[in-house]
Amino acid sequence: LRQEISVPILMLTARADEIDKIVGLEVGADDYLTKPFSMRELMARVKALLRRVELIREELAVTREAGNEQTVQGQLANLTFGNLVIDQNRREVRLDEQPLRLKPKEFDLLVFLSRHQGIALSRDLILERVWGWSYDGNSRTVDVHVRWLREKIEPNPADAQRIVTVRGIGYRFDG
Repeated sequence: LRQEISVPILMLTARADEIDKIVGLEVGADDYLTKPFSMRELMARVKALLRRVELIREELAVTREAGNEQTVQGQLANLTFGNLVIDQNRREVRLDEQPLRLKPKEFDLLVFLSRHQGIALSRDLILERVWGWSYDGNSRTVDVHVRWLREKIEPNPADAQRIVTVRGIGYRFDG
């Protein structure tokens, strides 16, 4: 099956010996669940597999986009979005030609989002790539930093046009 298409594989089986589980995982299963099991546990495992698939899909998109990053004489090119200019080499941001005072993580977040313009990025991926943390489902770090960025780069932060919330996913930078 994996030779034809890449899909998550969850083995549901009555074989509960450790060696059976090891063999099942070694031959390509992503998870292994033995009978009897509850529907709640099955659903939790399926959801976990789907989260991993989504994270892999996002990482592939991000990697593909990062490969398109332009350089000028070994320097990173400025990212320009109308009146917003991000100088990656000097770690400076200008709005209407006026410098903005961004904290280091705000700058990193803005660069990450802007490099992936138009792509909806999950909080999980943002937290992993910008902070180097795994998302535990409770952290508001990304949301707080996005709010701070909006206050600095949006004409009307309550009606954000540059950093848009994608409900149920995370954020998208529209420039």
